Amino acid sequence: MTLVELMVAISIIAIIMSGLALSIGVDYKAVALSRARQVAESVANKRIEELRDVDYSSMSLATQPVHSTDPTSPDYYVSTNGVNYDVTGTGQNEVLKVDTTNGGVQHLESPVTIGTTVVDVYEYVTWVDDPSIAGTQNLKRLSVVVQYHTIPTLGGSKMFRESQVFSPGTVSLGASATTTTSSSTTTTTSATTTTTTTSSGGCGSFSVAGSSGASGGYTASTTVTITMALTGCGSAIANFSNDGGTTWGADVTYSASPTVAWTLTSGNGTKTISGRERNGSSGTIFSMTSQSLILDTTVPTTPGSFAKSASCSGSTRNVTLSWSAATDTYLVGYHVYRSTDGVTWVLLGSTASQSYADSTSKSLTSVRYYVTAYDSAGNNSSASSTITFAKNQCS
Repeated sequence: MTLVELMVAISIIAIIMSGLALSIGVDYKAVALSRARQVAESVANKRIEELRDVDYSSMSLATQPVHSTDPTSPDYYVSTNGVNYDVTGTGQNEVLKVDTTNGGVQHLESPVTIGTTVVDVYEYVTWVDDPSIAGTQNLKRLSVVVQYHTIPTLGGSKMFRESQVFSPGTVSLGASATTTTSSSTTTTTSATTTTTTTSSGGCGSFSVAGSSGASGGYTASTTVTITMALTGCGSAIANFSNDGGTTWGADVTYSASPTVAWTLTSGNGTKTISGRERNGSSGTIFSMTSQSLILDTTVPTTPGSFAKSASCSGSTRNVTLSWSAATDTYLVGYHVYRSTDGVTWVLLGSTASQSYADSTSKSLTSVRYYVTAYDSAGNNSSASSTITFAKNQCS
């Protein structure tokens, strides 16, 4: 009986020690996770404070972020075309502000080692459209996302988010707000201002249109059209700038024409035009809300592997065309063209997919097809190879 009691006692002690060891391990992981999060928060706060010194006109990303397919990466929240960024991870998309020439904010710092914690620091600058302020893209949001890795616990990478909204000193901002988007991600939005030499107020705004065929916010040409709306300004005179107001273009008299051709700086990327206006030559100078668009002069690659399949039903020939994908940063889709005489080509239709269906009379002497790729700026690729169907051909 004594031996049995001894074995039972040893078993009980072993169970207790195992539980104690497990509890210590869990507590250690929790402490390590908390410390790593504190490091991430400290890094984010430090970067926000450092970037306060960046001039408002230079508050842009120096490089273009690229969408990541890894959901644990902060770049997962960059849109596939690189235009937008989800600032909270919950669908709050804002337009990225990128200036590869004058941008003063680096997108990625990696790795950054703080003690025993290794982090990656991602930075994003986006336009904020405040509904209480006239116009669009009137504020800038700086978001810092710190991804920390050396965490002795199960699960994906952890991210800490923090952001601040900046103004050019010509508008009033509302109260700050803080929201928690997940147990490991905090988004902080608070108000701060930088200053400019122009005054608030004024009596108008302006908009910018890109090249023909471009979607809103894009242009394939450095020459764009500025349209002013300076009602009630009397003898309004406006000036525009490509460098945030460091240098200004010649006077533009609004009464002479509400539109003016403007030349952007060269080089693909986001271009921001600043504007100011005054009532007469000696009037008080007022700033207008700046406007941005993306210059893209790169033509998409030509769709390849152009192929066909066909079948006939009575006098009708049903055709399915397919091709391999073209590549382009801002690719939208494909234009499909058809000719029934080998001379005149018409746009049959456009599609975002890599196939297109068409039906014609099989009695036509010849039917030809080709496809091109096009992007948001209106750039079109070279034509693919040509597919031809002879009279009564059904395969």
